[in-house]
Amino acid sequence: VIRFIQGFGLFMIGTGMYILSQELLPGRYRNYINGLTMSLWAIGYPLGSLIGYFCNDWNAMFLVGSIVLAITCIPAVFAIESPRYYLVKGNIKGAKASLKTLARLNNMDLDLDNITITVESDQGRKQDFMQQMRDFYEYPILLIETLIQMFCWFVVAMSYYGFNFGWGSIVPDRYLAYVMAMVGELIAYFGLVPLISYLGRRRALLLLFGLAAVCYLVAIPVVPFGSGGWSLESVMCLLGVIFVSGCFSGVYLYTSELAPTSHRGLVFCWSSSCARIGSFLGPFIFNNLFKITHKAVPLGVLAVLTVVCGLGLLGLVETDGQPIATTAQDVVERRKLHKYRI
Repeated sequence: VIRFIQGFGLFMIGTGMYILSQELLPGRYRNYINGLTMSLWAIGYPLGSLIGYFCNDWNAMFLVGSIVLAITCIPAVFAIESPRYYLVKGNIKGAKASLKTLARLNNMDLDLDNITITVESDQGRKQDFMQQMRDFYEYPILLIETLIQMFCWFVVAMSYYGFNFGWGSIVPDRYLAYVMAMVGELIAYFGLVPLISYLGRRRALLLLFGLAAVCYLVAIPVVPFGSGGWSLESVMCLLGVIFVSGCFSGVYLYTSELAPTSHRGLVFCWSSSCARIGSFLGPFIFNNLFKITHKAVPLGVLAVLTVVCGLGLLGLVETDGQPIATTAQDVVERRKLHKYRI
């Protein structure tokens, strides 16, 4: 029961603080902060393995992990609520209070008391769960974009957690594999920043999904490297984790910008739920399915799924340099100038 509550709280603090940071940041900084945030994620998994290496007792492991989580929760107490959230809820007073705090932090002198803030919204619209669900029916493009994002999260998590919980079946030394995977993830997260700046969100993800599919296919032939247990599969999977980690970071950033403020939390919850399902299936593929079928089957399936993700991305809009949508109506408006092209 305690582990369930811990997992629930971990998701809330991690995802909630990420959404809040993306809504507070100016558009030109979101890509950079996303790369920094994900680099901390990359360091966290090897640290978790290090704790497990020295602590053989589950109680000790959870005690150490709980202390770390308690420290990371402290900033949430002092965090500023997003003005976007207040505006969607129609709370002008709350939005002004957040803007005043942000102005003080940036040493700006803004007389918000004498500034009138208006919110353009549908008459009688109340921001709640039922209204969010009705928006998916009234604005089908919002539903389509959300389903594409949910599928991408599912595939990325399947690959990412399949790697992280399957290194024992792929690489001779699992602890060395975690260290090498951490290096690969750091390369992905920091390298994704200039890649996105140059190509944009969608094109960068298209490239990364394509390269991940290539790694899966190249890993299929049985080509041993010496007598130490290394093979072409081991090398390509370590290379593939770079591209998968890049996709992992990219979908986080892309979803935060594609989903309107009125639905961002809901879309993240649904997408992350799909990711959790993928994270359960990933280790099964790498640890169990490899043993009962030819390895071309799981690797081929993963390659096909990543290609399908790439095809789905072709139906999404580029968000680089664009203002974040506030409501579902804004999602419709931004697609009027969209052209289906790579």
